[in-house]
Amino acid sequence: MNLKSLRVFGSRKRVGAVLALLSLLVMGALGSCLMGVGLAVLFLAAGFLTLPDRKWLVAVLRFVWLAGFILLSCCYPSWMAEYHFFRISANRIFLNIVCACVVYGFFLLLFGRIRPAAAAAAGALLLLSVANTFVYQFRGSELQWADFMSIRTAMNVAAGYSFHLPLGVAGCVLLWVWTQFAGGLLPKESAHPLIARTCGTAAVLVCAFLFSWKGTGTLPEFWKKDGTLFNGYLLNFSLGLRDSMIEKPQDYPDLIARLEEQYPEQAASLPEELPNIVVIMDESLADMRILGDLKTNQPVTPFLDSLSDNTVRGYALSSVFGGSTASSEFEFLTGCSMAFLPKGSIAYQQYLHQTVYSLPWLLQSYGYETFATHPYFETGWNRQTAYELLGFEQATFLGAYPEEDLVREYISDREMFQYVLDQLEQQGDAPLFLFGITMQNHGSYGDANYQNTISLQGESFFFAEQYLSLIHETDEALEQLLSQLENYPRKTIVLIFGDHFPALEDGFFRSLHGSFDTLSDQMLQYQVPFYLWANYDIPEQTVGLTSLNYLAVHLLETAGLPLSPYYQFLSDVQEAIPAINANGFYSPDGQVLTKDQANDGQAQWLRMYEAAQYNNLFGKKDRSSVLFP
Repeated sequence: MNLKSLRVFGSRKRVGAVLALLSLLVMGALGSCLMGVGLAVLFLAAGFLTLPDRKWLVAVLRFVWLAGFILLSCCYPSWMAEYHFFRISANRIFLNIVCACVVYGFFLLLFGRIRPAAAAAAGALLLLSVANTFVYQFRGSELQWADFMSIRTAMNVAAGYSFHLPLGVAGCVLLWVWTQFAGGLLPKESAHPLIARTCGTAAVLVCAFLFSWKGTGTLPEFWKKDGTLFNGYLLNFSLGLRDSMIEKPQDYPDLIARLEEQYPEQAASLPEELPNIVVIMDESLADMRILGDLKTNQPVTPFLDSLSDNTVRGYALSSVFGGSTASSEFEFLTGCSMAFLPKGSIAYQQYLHQTVYSLPWLLQSYGYETFATHPYFETGWNRQTAYELLGFEQATFLGAYPEEDLVREYISDREMFQYVLDQLEQQGDAPLFLFGITMQNHGSYGDANYQNTISLQGESFFFAEQYLSLIHETDEALEQLLSQLENYPRKTIVLIFGDHFPALEDGFFRSLHGSFDTLSDQMLQYQVPFYLWANYDIPEQTVGLTSLNYLAVHLLETAGLPLSPYYQFLSDVQEAIPAINANGFYSPDGQVLTKDQANDGQAQWLRMYEAAQYNNLFGKKDRSSVLFP
């Protein structure tokens, strides 16, 4: 039988020839002529082929076409990540197919026709795979379900990144076009839309059951591309969505009652003079020397390295790598830990729907004015709303800055620190708590117009050298800030810490440390430096490894301020769990463990911590007035 020709640019043969030529040009330009030839042959075959008039053959080919669509949807993310989909376990291959079938069933329910439903479902999964590829370029980790709530934030900073079109993306897009083109060989299906929608509904329900049954015990992976490598991307994405539901902790009411009994409310005894508190969370501030022997043409942070007088310093675990700054803010300001929230989630956008007890609220109760500032858009991470719920009386963003000193396209740390000094000069009688987040060192680090001052000795990595040069500028700006505060008439304490490691070349990290196969190795890339400095006498100290959720405890103790019952509880948790993040925790003897590996004593502290956090974030009628006044 001769089928009707597809008339877009002409006959079906002509369209096939045009698409074949396009494949050769695109893939050839990307350096894979062999793949271009293969795709060209497929397009020519689909353009010149006709099918015999046999119903059984058409039925078989329609099934093969649809099954191929589904299988290709599972393969796209792996091919784009340069992995082999069929190297994961058989059960995980099956579960990836099940996840894809849910999407196909949904679109079949929506459209009531196989061909448009398959095209839409395959297109949606292809777009998800492409987005995942570019998100990985953006921050060095895979796209997760929570990222869809951060699209506005991503758009704000996307202009500062340079993206390239990977070979796998182009190949997969052309392969999707070929499947659409080849589908034109099949006659329209004769099934009634109601039957198709019924089949779509059944597919969704059956596949959801299979996912729930066969997926039990399968955990998502979030390190670099491990989700794609070990689970397959569609399964890993679905597992992250499955695990996003936050359930009330076991024995929750009893644990809260126990905490209230153990940490009763006490009258706060404040010092005669309350010091100003300035907290600077510096974008991507990290110390690469913890990974290995970093050799550069000059010291990267000579001033920070020299800080000793009236200084408390150390390293703190962050829960994020390469991005998601808001999670580090959240941990520091609330004392909560991302260990008890879904990996990849953003609490500011997903879980802050009511007032949450935090450091700003505590300091307000001590008589402080609370002020937050960030020299970028207020839409990022829903900060404007989050800061109100966290107890900041005032928050300023990019519009408050004169933008006179830019580094690349961002407000420099020098300008931001001058803004901080201006706020201190304008303060009234009340002590000031100022929380500032910088922007200068935000990725990407491929700006050819920026003049690097730091170079690596040995193998050169452009992104790493630009990043280190930016950190060198931060070091100089911090020296200016602290030198001006040294003779400031009011007592002032300054906390400086990084939010996360930057996303740099994998080869650079390997050159410093080798492999990152174990959890202990991976945890190194979550350790950020912190410095507590005062313009008056405080005991000097080098703190053992802590984490961002405990950092406010160190700040309050150093400032001589009393700990509320909640912060006293955090101080006690730290004795048993010295450092914790979304990946695991350190035991007092230095072992790196997951929550499942905690001994009985550690597990009990973790249960109480989780219950307290749940009560703070989600408790409404039952929120503890003792822990969270």
